[in-house]
Amino acid sequence: MSDENRNERLTPSIEDYLEAIYVLDKKERGVRSIDVAEHLHVAKPSVNRALKSLVESGMIEQERYSLIYLTDDGRKMAKEIYHRHRTIKEFLMNVLLLDEHQAEDEACKIEHVVSDLTIERLHKVMIACGSSQNEETLKRIFSHDQLDD
Repeated sequence: MSDENRNERLTPSIEDYLEAIYVLDKKERGVRSIDVAEHLHVAKPSVNRALKSLVESGMIEQERYSLIYLTDDGRKMAKEIYHRHRTIKEFLMNVLLLDEHQAEDEACKIEHVVSDLTIERLHKVMIACGSSQNEETLKRIFSHDQLDD
């Protein structure tokens, strides 16, 4: 999905809900709203509002008080959001050498504002930095950061 279409359709918060449903529904058996609430550490009424928005936008299907299922469009968009998240998180961990917790936290914020081109280039940089020689160089570059903390 292009950056323009993504930004027109869903807010960052709603993207987070869609991504959570995707992560929780790997086996495509449906997801309970309480599981979404626990995954995102939010209250159930917040989940219900988000689910209503996702139903209205055609991203999920849910009968009242039943399991949540991604539509084909919802699964496609959620997969793209998840890919963005994973790419950013892996870049932060493998190139910038951030710990997993910090990388996860920052990837959740960054994934909503970077372009598809940026994601593509982050991925290419990760590939280029993948050798052990480059890993040692990165460690040397960032080893001085500890003095700045």
